[in-house]
Amino acid sequence: MPQKTIIMKKILLQGCLFLGIVILPLKAEVYPLMLYRNYKDAVPERGLLIGKINTKGTDNSVPPQQILGYDARMAVISATIDNSAHVYPGMKVYVVKRERNRTENKAALIIAEGEIDSVSATVFQGRMVRIRGQFSMVSRQFFIAAPVLSHSIEGETGTAAEYLLQAERFRHENDLARAAQALQHAREIEPRNPLVALRYAELALMNDAPEKARMALQKAFAERRRLENVNDYLNLGALYLKLEVDNIPTQNQGVLKTGTHLLAQMRQFEKDMGQFGADLTPPKSRRMRRKQTHFSANYHLNYGRLLVQIAAAMREYSPESITKILVFAERDALYAPIETRIATHRTLALPRKAWDKAYTDAAITHFELALKKDRHSEAAYELIQLCDREWDGADNNRRTYLKQIVTQYATQYLEKAHEDYRMGRVRSVLNKVNQA
Repeated sequence: MPQKTIIMKKILLQGCLFLGIVILPLKAEVYPLMLYRNYKDAVPERGLLIGKINTKGTDNSVPPQQILGYDARMAVISATIDNSAHVYPGMKVYVVKRERNRTENKAALIIAEGEIDSVSATVFQGRMVRIRGQFSMVSRQFFIAAPVLSHSIEGETGTAAEYLLQAERFRHENDLARAAQALQHAREIEPRNPLVALRYAELALMNDAPEKARMALQKAFAERRRLENVNDYLNLGALYLKLEVDNIPTQNQGVLKTGTHLLAQMRQFEKDMGQFGADLTPPKSRRMRRKQTHFSANYHLNYGRLLVQIAAAMREYSPESITKILVFAERDALYAPIETRIATHRTLALPRKAWDKAYTDAAITHFELALKKDRHSEAAYELIQLCDREWDGADNNRRTYLKQIVTQYATQYLEKAHEDYRMGRVRSVLNKVNQA
């Protein structure tokens, strides 16, 4: 064999080895793994690792999308997906942080969520895809995973999204039985999907089954950060708060312990929404959003009811007694600054200094916020009842303030027909303050 031919073969062999070394790391691996939303997640999701992120950027051609009430442009990233992975535009995927020792513990932490926007030509051994979604902390060190959806126990082949659409159609047709059946299939496929649990709870309330609705809402509330629609997020909070307030124990000690736990939950609920909005909006929009509330009238109504019950329970105990009843975390929630109204301005009060008065004033604030959202809300009745209870022990300045509230909202409440007993009570309180 000529010496020149031997040299050429050696060069080709070395070139192939070099290309193999370069190309091999670019090939995405497809293997199953468990997906965790946080390191304390006790029930992970099944997933499939299908690719690796190449670049990250922002695509200004994508129109703004409203997320939790704020306009934000969707970030776009690109990734290399293995040819053996079955992907398609619109498919939901996760951006994950793969654990280092994946051979022994095939697990990954979910960093962000998105959907495949487009699939382009093959790049080396993988396909180049564009993924659209919210990615605030994504880098090239992260990977792409696809959720693995199981089928229902009856062998149905539909996805949870398809069953949700079926349930919505049946509900509009007033076929509640078939809507419940479709939602049950969706729950079997994705038991941790908060939207499925929320729709199931709404249907249970329509069927007058509040206990079933409450259990479903508890599951949905725990997974609320996975919701993608602002209206679903706010509706979940309002329904969850209402049913939990309805089930608060009647004993004062139970009111304090259950009420403080619920207060902590709702404050975290509002913080999650506020932080999500702060991450997505410029500073000017953040200043503007503080001028009004995004929550519904029912949310403020039931928040006010919760504060009224806590204020009534606090009157029965001294600060020393409450220290013995509540643990540190519960007292921390009870004494946290709470929003009240002074004149036309909303401010923060410290319950530790003002005791139950701060909770009463905060309840008045939430009832008034509910009435700004809906002038015929039942918050007017709750507000007038609260003023009536506060009337007897109030000084002259306080009575002037309470009379102003009753005069304003009693007339507004009586504009529309309500239950006879409630309208009679409102007229009675109105006459009482006018004669004082």
